[in-house]
Amino acid sequence: MENIETKELKTAFYATFSQGFFATLTFSVFMVNSPILFDLIDMTKTEFSIGFIIFGICNVITNQLTTRFLLPKIGSTNCLIIARLLYAFIPFSIFYFSSYNFFIFVSMLWGISIGIQAPNIFTQVAIIEEKTKKILNPIFKSSFNFGFLLGAGISSLCLGLEIDPVFTTFVVGFFVFISTLTMYFFGLNMKYDVVNKDPRFSIPNYKIIMFASINMCIIAFMGIIIQWSPLWLVTDLSAPIFLVGSIVIFFNLGEIISNMFASKLITKLGEVIVGPCFAMVGSTILVLSIFSQNIIIIFIAITLFGMLISNVMPIVFRQAVKNSQNPIPVTISHVSSIAFVGAIFGPAVVGISAETFGLTFNMYALGVIMFLIALLMFFIMREDKLVGVEGIEPTPPK
Repeated sequence: MENIETKELKTAFYATFSQGFFATLTFSVFMVNSPILFDLIDMTKTEFSIGFIIFGICNVITNQLTTRFLLPKIGSTNCLIIARLLYAFIPFSIFYFSSYNFFIFVSMLWGISIGIQAPNIFTQVAIIEEKTKKILNPIFKSSFNFGFLLGAGISSLCLGLEIDPVFTTFVVGFFVFISTLTMYFFGLNMKYDVVNKDPRFSIPNYKIIMFASINMCIIAFMGIIIQWSPLWLVTDLSAPIFLVGSIVIFFNLGEIISNMFASKLITKLGEVIVGPCFAMVGSTILVLSIFSQNIIIIFIAITLFGMLISNVMPIVFRQAVKNSQNPIPVTISHVSSIAFVGAIFGPAVVGISAETFGLTFNMYALGVIMFLIALLMFFIMREDKLVGVEGIEPTPPK
């Protein structure tokens, strides 16, 4: 039978899972409707990218401040509640006011809210994983995919039915807003929080920087797919508007399938195979599919791509926690702060280069760079002989 602590931690994990789900649901609904926003406020791809640069900068700064000052005072669960309340109605407000200046302003607010959320959500997963001795990071990551998947599905359906994005984003925002009750009643109890007693800023070691840099590229690639694939489908591949969210749907569907089997795959094959080796195969498939310029082939390839790269990020977080001597919140803050720099440069670089080279060129580049990043991760893990089958349980830092 499960003891009281195990039941409490299990319930808390579901609450933390919901936080990841609602964050990406909100973002996905906004991004799939973004082609309409271009016409509403008459902005260029570069101007759109500026908003995400501001988002990323605010995210990184808030991330560091939250770990050192907000988390110790109010606890990780209360931080997550504040974050969800902040971003719930942001997509609605962007479409309702339809102003570029307002878009820039709420990009700052959105960055702050995710900066509050990111270190706390990954810290909670690491704490629960360490206490329950289970591999939970890959399963948790699927919360993002479920959110992206549902958001893209809802938005594509509403666009096909010609429902105003103002209405769609309001309904979703209201649902996200009231869902904060789940965190209030079922979120991780503050007694489990690992408090950082030294709020001074510290520089992570070389190994943590390398892990974080890999995640930085993964987040950049995810941002590119979510932000630019709807526009790529419509402009370069001439897809009908109701298919605008299809790549987001298929990519996240592939990731969900893989995340569900991640624990068994890691135990059987090891993290080197499931992480970088699978990612290299997925990247090759993606690049080859783009040559076809066939929407059906690309949909199949993007599903396989999602399946094969999905476990890179959770493996990186697990390895970082195991190999760090800092408290869990500090380690997670270092990794997530560097990783979310990807949200600054990834979509922004695509927005700027798309003006000259087009979005198809950037999709080719995404596959090639992902292959190189996976190759780098392969050599790092092989060289350092990092944890694989023989040590899958995370070790709490000293």
